[in-house]
Amino acid sequence: MREVYADNAGTTKPSTVAINAMLSILRETYGNPSSVHHLGQAASEQLMKAREQVANCLHASPREIYFTSGGSEADNQALRSAAQYGALHGKRHIITTAIEHYAILHTLQQLEKEGFDITYLDVPENGRITAEMVANAIRSDTCLVSVMFANNEIGTIEPIAEIGAVCRKKGVVFHTDAV
Repeated sequence: MREVYADNAGTTKPSTVAINAMLSILRETYGNPSSVHHLGQAASEQLMKAREQVANCLHASPREIYFTSGGSEADNQALRSAAQYGALHGKRHIITTAIEHYAILHTLQQLEKEGFDITYLDVPENGRITAEMVANAIRSDTCLVSVMFANNEIGTIEPIAEIGAVCRKKGVVFHTDAV
């Protein structure tokens, strides 16, 4: 019997191009990019080059690109940063859905313990929330909305563009776990 791998939402086999690029770095430029020695400086240059390439793809500035060890760490950093920014401006309300990945839910549960008010939107039977549901939940003290792009359990794809437009119009930071 042939085994079929069907968890590409969790992790996907890297392409040959990506593997070869990584091998080159691992073999030749493996220094600590924070170090002042030659190998460290070469690694720092490679890191900056990668940051610039990703920024160009996203129409962003390289200074806006952060690399993490994985999706959960990235989600945690994004949520905590947005929450801290909101708190500085007196906004401590966050909106999410009841079916988010644990990387989101656990971080928000911790933020609740730290005094943030979290609204967990109930998801209809079809697994999709609407931009209208998000718009109706936004309050004057809302600092963040976090809705996953595609649900890893049921496969629904959320209307991210529409939700993002609502958040932009209302001046609320929008985060999506699009891992």
